[in-house]
Amino acid sequence: MITSSSNSKLKLVRKLQNSSQDRKSEAAFVIEGVRLIEEALMIGWPLTFVLYDQTLSSRGKTILTALENQKYDHAYEISTGLMAEISDTETSQGILAVLPQKTRPLPSTPDFVILVDQVRDPGNMGTILRAAEALGAGAIVLTPGTVDAFSPKVIRAGMGAHFQLPIQQLPWHEIHTYLKDLPVFLAASDAEKTIWETDFSQPCALLIGGEAFGASPMGEQIATERLTIPLAGQAESLNAAVAAGILMAEVLRQRYSSSKEN
Repeated sequence: MITSSSNSKLKLVRKLQNSSQDRKSEAAFVIEGVRLIEEALMIGWPLTFVLYDQTLSSRGKTILTALENQKYDHAYEISTGLMAEISDTETSQGILAVLPQKTRPLPSTPDFVILVDQVRDPGNMGTILRAAEALGAGAIVLTPGTVDAFSPKVIRAGMGAHFQLPIQQLPWHEIHTYLKDLPVFLAASDAEKTIWETDFSQPCALLIGGEAFGASPMGEQIATERLTIPLAGQAESLNAAVAAGILMAEVLRQRYSSSKEN
Protein backbone atom coordinates (compact mmCIF):
# COMPACT_ATOMS: atom_id res chain seq x y z
CA MET A 1 0.00 0.00 0.00
CA ILE A 2 1.30 3.45 -0.94
CA THR A 3 1.03 5.83 2.02
CA SER A 4 3.29 8.75 1.10
CA SER A 5 2.09 11.66 -1.02
CA SER A 6 5.67 12.05 -2.26
CA ASN A 7 5.65 8.58 -3.83
CA SER A 8 7.00 8.69 -7.39
CA LYS A 9 3.84 7.16 -8.87
CA LEU A 10 1.61 9.78 -7.25
CA LYS A 11 3.96 12.51 -8.41
CA LEU A 12 3.71 11.21 -11.96
CA VAL A 13 -0.11 11.14 -11.81
CA ARG A 14 -0.18 14.76 -10.66
CA LYS A 15 2.12 15.79 -13.53
CA LEU A 16 0.02 13.96 -16.10
CA GLN A 17 -3.24 15.35 -14.73
CA ASN A 18 -2.02 18.94 -14.80
CA SER A 19 0.33 19.40 -17.73
CA SER A 20 0.01 18.79 -21.45
CA GLN A 21 3.78 19.20 -21.73
CA ASP A 22 4.36 16.44 -19.19
CA ARG A 23 1.89 14.15 -20.95
CA LYS A 24 3.87 14.62 -24.14
CA SER A 25 7.31 14.23 -22.54
CA GLU A 26 6.25 11.15 -20.57
CA ALA A 27 4.17 9.79 -23.50
CA ALA A 28 1.51 8.84 -20.95
CA PHE A 29 -1.94 9.85 -19.72
CA VAL A 30 -4.38 9.10 -16.90
CA ILE A 31 -7.80 7.51 -17.04
CA GLU A 32 -10.18 7.49 -14.08
CA GLY A 33 -13.17 5.34 -13.23
CA VAL A 34 -14.30 1.79 -13.67
CA ARG A 35 -15.78 2.11 -17.15
CA LEU A 36 -12.72 3.63 -18.83
CA ILE A 37 -10.39 1.06 -17.29
CA GLU A 38 -12.73 -1.70 -18.44
CA GLU A 39 -12.62 -0.21 -21.97
CA ALA A 40 -8.81 -0.08 -21.91
CA LEU A 41 -8.61 -3.72 -20.84
CA MET A 42 -11.18 -4.78 -23.43
CA ILE A 43 -9.22 -3.19 -26.26
CA GLY A 44 -5.90 -4.53 -24.92
CA TRP A 45 -4.37 -1.13 -24.14
CA PRO A 46 -1.52 -1.71 -21.65
CA LEU A 47 -1.73 -0.26 -18.13
CA THR A 48 1.51 1.16 -16.74
CA PHE A 49 0.09 0.98 -13.22
CA VAL A 50 -3.23 1.14 -11.38
CA LEU A 51 -4.08 2.96 -8.14
CA TYR A 52 -7.19 2.18 -6.10
CA ASP A 53 -8.66 2.82 -2.65
CA GLN A 54 -11.08 1.16 -0.27
CA THR A 55 -14.13 2.91 -1.76
CA LEU A 56 -13.81 0.80 -4.92
CA SER A 57 -17.14 -0.75 -5.97
CA SER A 58 -17.72 -4.47 -6.47
CA ARG A 59 -17.56 -3.87 -10.23
CA GLY A 60 -14.20 -2.19 -9.74
CA LYS A 61 -12.95 -5.06 -7.61
CA THR A 62 -13.74 -7.34 -10.54
CA ILE A 63 -11.12 -5.39 -12.50
CA LEU A 64 -8.54 -6.07 -9.79
CA THR A 65 -9.42 -9.77 -9.81
CA ALA A 66 -9.04 -9.88 -13.60
CA LEU A 67 -5.63 -8.19 -13.31
CA GLU A 68 -4.54 -10.66 -10.65
CA ASN A 69 -5.56 -13.54 -12.90
CA GLN A 70 -3.35 -12.04 -15.62
CA LYS A 71 -0.42 -11.98 -13.15
CA TYR A 72 -0.47 -8.18 -13.32
CA ASP A 73 1.50 -6.85 -10.34
CA HIS A 74 1.35 -3.08 -10.76
CA ALA A 75 -1.90 -2.34 -8.89
CA TYR A 76 -1.39 -0.40 -5.68
CA GLU A 77 -3.78 0.55 -2.92
CA ILE A 78 -3.68 4.12 -1.60
CA SER A 79 -5.73 5.96 1.02
CA THR A 80 -8.95 7.74 0.09
CA GLY A 81 -7.27 11.00 1.07
CA LEU A 82 -4.43 10.48 -1.40
CA MET A 83 -6.89 9.42 -4.10
CA ALA A 84 -8.82 12.67 -3.56
CA GLU A 85 -5.56 14.62 -3.90
CA ILE A 86 -4.57 13.14 -7.25
CA SER A 87 -8.02 12.67 -8.80
CA ASP A 88 -9.24 15.18 -11.39
CA THR A 89 -12.88 14.41 -10.58
CA GLU A 90 -15.03 15.86 -7.81
CA THR A 91 -16.00 12.39 -6.60
CA SER A 92 -13.50 9.65 -7.34
CA GLN A 93 -14.70 6.15 -8.21
CA GLY A 94 -11.75 4.80 -6.24
CA ILE A 95 -9.61 3.73 -9.18
CA LEU A 96 -7.36 5.31 -11.82
CA ALA A 97 -4.63 4.11 -14.14
CA VAL A 98 -1.65 5.52 -16.01
CA LEU A 99 -1.43 4.38 -19.64
CA PRO A 100 1.22 4.82 -22.32
CA GLN A 101 0.13 7.32 -24.95
CA LYS A 102 0.27 5.16 -28.05
CA THR A 103 -0.02 6.91 -31.40
CA ARG A 104 -2.33 4.93 -33.62
CA PRO A 105 -1.40 5.45 -37.28
CA LEU A 106 -3.68 7.50 -39.47
CA PRO A 107 -5.29 5.59 -42.36
CA SER A 108 -2.98 5.66 -45.36
CA THR A 109 -6.01 6.24 -47.59
CA PRO A 110 -8.25 8.60 -45.61
CA ASP A 111 -11.98 8.32 -46.14
CA PHE A 112 -13.66 10.30 -43.36
CA VAL A 113 -11.41 12.66 -41.38
CA ILE A 114 -12.36 15.12 -38.66
CA LEU A 115 -10.00 18.10 -38.59
CA VAL A 116 -10.37 19.95 -35.28
CA ASP A 117 -9.02 23.50 -35.47
CA GLN A 118 -8.69 25.79 -32.44
CA VAL A 119 -11.28 24.02 -30.28
CA ARG A 120 -10.14 24.96 -26.76
CA ASP A 121 -12.89 23.60 -24.49
CA PRO A 122 -12.07 20.07 -23.20
CA GLY A 123 -15.76 19.14 -22.93
CA ASN A 124 -16.38 20.09 -26.56
CA MET A 125 -13.27 18.22 -27.66
CA GLY A 126 -14.27 15.06 -25.83
CA THR A 127 -17.83 15.26 -27.19
CA ILE A 128 -16.49 15.61 -30.73
CA LEU A 129 -14.32 12.52 -30.24
CA ARG A 130 -17.22 10.53 -28.82
CA ALA A 131 -19.49 11.53 -31.73
CA ALA A 132 -16.73 10.83 -34.26
CA GLU A 133 -16.30 7.28 -32.99
CA ALA A 134 -20.06 6.67 -32.89
CA LEU A 135 -20.71 8.11 -36.35
CA GLY A 136 -17.97 6.32 -38.24
CA ALA A 137 -15.12 8.79 -38.61
CA GLY A 138 -11.84 7.10 -39.47
CA ALA A 139 -9.37 9.58 -38.03
CA ILE A 140 -9.07 12.70 -35.89
CA VAL A 141 -6.45 15.32 -36.73
CA LEU A 142 -5.85 18.22 -34.35
CA THR A 143 -4.28 21.46 -35.53
CA PRO A 144 -1.69 23.47 -33.58
CA GLY A 145 -3.40 25.48 -30.82
CA THR A 146 -6.18 22.92 -30.27
CA VAL A 147 -6.71 21.52 -26.77
CA ASP A 148 -4.71 18.40 -25.87
CA ALA A 149 -6.86 15.37 -26.72
CA PHE A 150 -5.39 13.45 -23.76
CA SER A 151 -6.20 15.94 -21.03
CA PRO A 152 -8.29 14.49 -18.16
CA LYS A 153 -11.52 16.31 -19.05
CA VAL A 154 -11.25 15.36 -22.73
CA ILE A 155 -10.62 11.73 -21.77
CA ARG A 156 -13.74 11.65 -19.59
CA ALA A 157 -15.96 13.36 -22.16
CA GLY A 158 -14.63 11.06 -24.90
CA MET A 159 -16.09 8.02 -23.11
CA GLY A 160 -13.56 5.57 -24.55
CA ALA A 161 -13.23 7.05 -28.05
CA HIS A 162 -9.47 7.38 -27.46
CA PHE A 163 -9.16 3.59 -27.52
CA GLN A 164 -10.93 3.27 -30.88
CA LEU A 165 -9.75 6.18 -33.05
CA PRO A 166 -6.42 7.33 -34.49
CA ILE A 167 -5.96 10.76 -32.87
CA GLN A 168 -2.96 12.86 -33.84
CA GLN A 169 -1.97 16.50 -33.46
CA LEU A 170 0.02 17.56 -36.51
CA PRO A 171 1.78 20.69 -37.79
CA TRP A 172 0.07 22.39 -40.68
CA HIS A 173 2.50 21.22 -43.36
CA GLU A 174 1.79 17.59 -42.45
CA ILE A 175 -1.96 18.28 -42.42
CA HIS A 176 -1.71 19.73 -45.93
CA THR A 177 0.17 16.64 -47.12
CA TYR A 178 -2.27 14.21 -45.51
CA LEU A 179 -5.42 15.92 -46.80
CA LYS A 180 -4.10 16.97 -50.21
CA ASP A 181 -6.46 14.72 -52.17
CA LEU A 182 -9.58 15.30 -50.07
CA PRO A 183 -12.27 17.98 -50.19
CA VAL A 184 -12.25 19.78 -46.84
CA PHE A 185 -15.66 21.07 -45.76
CA LEU A 186 -15.84 23.93 -43.26
CA ALA A 187 -19.11 24.74 -41.50
CA ALA A 188 -19.64 28.51 -41.42
CA SER A 189 -22.75 30.47 -40.51
CA ASP A 190 -22.27 32.88 -43.43
CA ALA A 191 -21.91 30.18 -46.13
CA GLU A 192 -24.58 29.96 -48.83
CA LYS A 193 -24.52 26.23 -49.56
CA THR A 194 -26.22 24.00 -46.99
CA ILE A 195 -25.03 20.62 -45.76
CA TRP A 196 -28.16 19.11 -47.35
CA GLU A 197 -26.99 20.26 -50.79
CA THR A 198 -23.51 18.75 -50.38
CA ASP A 199 -22.33 15.32 -51.51
CA PHE A 200 -20.57 13.60 -48.61
CA SER A 201 -20.66 10.14 -50.17
CA GLN A 202 -17.06 10.41 -51.37
CA PRO A 203 -13.95 10.57 -49.12
CA CYS A 204 -13.78 13.92 -47.35
CA ALA A 205 -12.65 15.84 -44.29
CA LEU A 206 -14.82 17.96 -42.00
CA LEU A 207 -13.13 20.99 -40.48
CA ILE A 208 -14.51 21.94 -37.04
CA GLY A 209 -13.56 25.47 -36.02
CA GLY A 210 -13.13 26.81 -32.49
CA GLU A 211 -15.90 27.99 -30.17
CA ALA A 212 -15.05 31.68 -30.08
CA PHE A 213 -13.52 32.61 -33.43
CA GLY A 214 -14.12 29.64 -35.70
CA ALA A 215 -11.35 28.21 -37.85
CA SER A 216 -7.85 29.65 -37.86
CA PRO A 217 -6.52 31.49 -40.95
CA MET A 218 -4.71 28.28 -41.93
CA GLY A 219 -7.95 26.35 -41.49
CA GLU A 220 -9.79 28.81 -43.71
CA GLN A 221 -7.05 28.42 -46.29
CA ILE A 222 -7.12 24.62 -46.34
CA ALA A 223 -10.93 24.44 -46.61
CA THR A 224 -12.06 23.72 -50.15
CA GLU A 225 -15.74 24.50 -49.51
CA ARG A 226 -17.79 26.37 -46.90
CA LEU A 227 -21.16 25.01 -45.79
CA THR A 228 -23.90 26.13 -43.47
CA ILE A 229 -26.20 24.21 -41.13
CA PRO A 230 -29.69 25.72 -41.61
CA LEU A 231 -31.17 27.06 -38.37
CA ALA A 232 -34.85 27.68 -37.69
CA GLY A 233 -34.51 29.63 -34.44
CA GLN A 234 -32.91 32.92 -33.46
CA ALA A 235 -29.46 31.55 -32.56
CA GLU A 236 -26.71 32.82 -34.85
CA SER A 237 -24.55 29.72 -34.47
CA LEU A 238 -24.19 26.35 -32.78
CA ASN A 239 -21.83 24.99 -30.18
CA ALA A 240 -18.76 23.46 -31.90
CA ALA A 241 -19.50 19.94 -30.67
CA VAL A 242 -23.18 20.16 -31.67
CA ALA A 243 -22.29 21.43 -35.13
CA ALA A 244 -19.72 18.65 -35.50
CA GLY A 245 -22.29 16.03 -34.52
CA ILE A 246 -24.81 17.32 -37.07
CA LEU A 247 -22.20 17.32 -39.85
CA MET A 248 -20.99 13.82 -39.03
CA ALA A 249 -24.55 12.51 -38.83
CA GLU A 250 -25.26 13.91 -42.31
CA VAL A 251 -22.17 12.17 -43.70
CA LEU A 252 -23.30 8.90 -42.13
CA ARG A 253 -26.88 9.36 -43.39
CA GLN A 254 -25.76 9.93 -46.98
CA ARG A 255 -23.36 7.02 -46.98
CA TYR A 256 -25.91 4.70 -45.37
CA SER A 257 -28.54 5.71 -47.94
CA SER A 258 -26.05 5.20 -50.76
CA SER A 259 -25.09 1.74 -49.51
CA LYS A 260 -28.76 0.73 -49.23
CA GLU A 261 -29.39 1.81 -52.83
CA ASN A 262 -26.41 -0.24 -54.02
